Amino acid sequence: MTWRIKSLVLYQRGGADRRKLSFNLHGVNVITGNSQTGKSAVLDILNYILMSKSCPIPKGIIRQAVSHVGGHLVGPDGELLIIRPLPAPGAKVSTQGWYQLGKDLVFPNELPEMISNRAQIRDILSSFTGIAGAAVLSNSREPWEEVLAEANIRHAAPLIFQPQDVIANRHVSVPGLDRDEHRRHMLDALPFLLGIEDAEILEARVHLRKLKSNLAALRMKRKERGRLRANTFARGHKLWLETQGIGLLGGESPQSVPELLGILRDVQVDENKRFDVATAIPNIRQLEANELQSRNAVQEARKHVRSLRDFERNAGVHQDVISRQLNKLSISELLPTQTNKGGCPICESEAFHPERQRDQLMKTLSSLTGIRAVPLRVDAKARKARVRLEEELVPLEEQHEAARSRLREAITTISKNAEYFTADREIDRLLGRISEYIRTVDIGEMDDDEENLASLEDEINVLERKINSIAMRRKKTQESINRTMTGLARWMEVEFKKGNASISVEDLSIKVQIDPDSDEMTSLAEIGSGANWVCYHLAGILAIHDHLSRNACPVPRTLLIDQPSQAWFPEELRTTNREGELVPEDEEDTNRVRDIYRLLDEMTTKEGFSQIIVMDHAKFGDDWFEKMVRYEWRHGQKLVPEHWISEPAKTP
Repeated sequence: MTWRIKSLVLYQRGGADRRKLSFNLHGVNVITGNSQTGKSAVLDILNYILMSKSCPIPKGIIRQAVSHVGGHLVGPDGELLIIRPLPAPGAKVSTQGWYQLGKDLVFPNELPEMISNRAQIRDILSSFTGIAGAAVLSNSREPWEEVLAEANIRHAAPLIFQPQDVIANRHVSVPGLDRDEHRRHMLDALPFLLGIEDAEILEARVHLRKLKSNLAALRMKRKERGRLRANTFARGHKLWLETQGIGLLGGESPQSVPELLGILRDVQVDENKRFDVATAIPNIRQLEANELQSRNAVQEARKHVRSLRDFERNAGVHQDVISRQLNKLSISELLPTQTNKGGCPICESEAFHPERQRDQLMKTLSSLTGIRAVPLRVDAKARKARVRLEEELVPLEEQHEAARSRLREAITTISKNAEYFTADREIDRLLGRISEYIRTVDIGEMDDDEENLASLEDEINVLERKINSIAMRRKKTQESINRTMTGLARWMEVEFKKGNASISVEDLSIKVQIDPDSDEMTSLAEIGSGANWVCYHLAGILAIHDHLSRNACPVPRTLLIDQPSQAWFPEELRTTNREGELVPEDEEDTNRVRDIYRLLDEMTTKEGFSQIIVMDHAKFGDDWFEKMVRYEWRHGQKLVPEHWISEPAKTP
């Protein structure tokens, strides 16, 4: 067996008083009383003492009046005292504490120095419970989250608490299952806590998880390498086909990347033919330039010749015009030399002076004669220049024709080799692509690590056979818990008492067989009635603790239940004829609640069964119930004494 709760203690804030709650180590301990007396806080106090990450103790009177809380735990081989301060104002939790291991221990009258931290006390608690050193894995349903921590008291804590908001919850069977992180850690440790797996199996499971992760990585890498090989081979084979198509390669098609690389590295080109062709082709650009230069020279010379011819033609026209003018002016010799006073002989004008008119015409004739002599001299020079240019034009035209002939011959030669040049350029591009392909291919990246893969698979098979050997133990444990749970549920007169009930040893889910003639199991979430939820919760957790009591399981032998009568017990209570008895108004409901307490009492009579602490409103006048009542908080009695609240807190 592991530890049970001997007592809880509260230290007055700013005072020297203590409040101690003592419990029987065996049997049922009932704390009954009115609402808002601190009953539910008893469960929260123990949870906090067990080194919860946050402080579940509600804010208000308790945190204002209490400075520290402590627990006295008794195990088969020793005792453990723990004291933990409540969070300071503004803080969420205290990470300090104090503990003492030994026998016949008592709480100190004065608060000791809080010299230990939360992690240290948690490890001491885990060792005291018998769960130290067991590896915890991530939940197999969430394999991407690997946790390498060890199991500790916090993994076992959900199995000893049935708070008020859980015992009637249709969705979760123990606290924390509705939070992903808590759920994963809790369910990882569950096979170990239920005695299905030992530390050796858990260690093997840790190693198996790592090996499977490595195997998955290797298989993924092999798959990626397969895709890489396929893509690389496809690229290389395309190059091989192109090389074969232009006649650089022949033979059978390669079947692998290494074979392709070997073939492509040996691709050869006839460089001699490439050189002969290249040297046989003239410089087409130079020939084009020479042809253009000679053509420009010919055109320029012809332009000058045309200009001179135009000048000669214009000079002849000029001479003709001058000659006609001279012929016309020659009539001036026919004019009289003396004036006829009778007037003009033609028009009989009195202003006519023939001698004057004759002098003017003679002057004009003399001028035209002078003008005619100048063009004649210029025309002779132009004619000589034209003749000289025409003589020079002949060799220029011959040079241009020679340049044109050479250019035509070059173009003809290039045309004859155009097909080769096109293929040659394609070969150059293909050789460049082959070179880049060879440079980028790494054979090492495509090699499969088959040896390591086979070794991993062999090691995984060995570990799986070792782990699978506990499958029968898990099956027997599940069947045993299911039988116990079904019997307890029927005792409490559940709605579907003819069917079986189950709480899974893998995920703690509760399921019910609604139709006894069908194998279908229905989730508790799909069943109505708060009474059903409470009864199946109690049946499930009691069945688990019954299994713990019959096996050396590392879970505390204590179970705290808060408000099991809530489905039948209304807030409005009535006092019956039996003095002090507080029960539901409906007699059938009263009997259902009474049956629950009888069942709890009956379960604790089994050898080694867990200590049960119940916080509830209900109180029965039966002697067997009165014997279970440890505290009754009514008529001013509460968890925190009234004078702690009325006295102002003193600063220590």
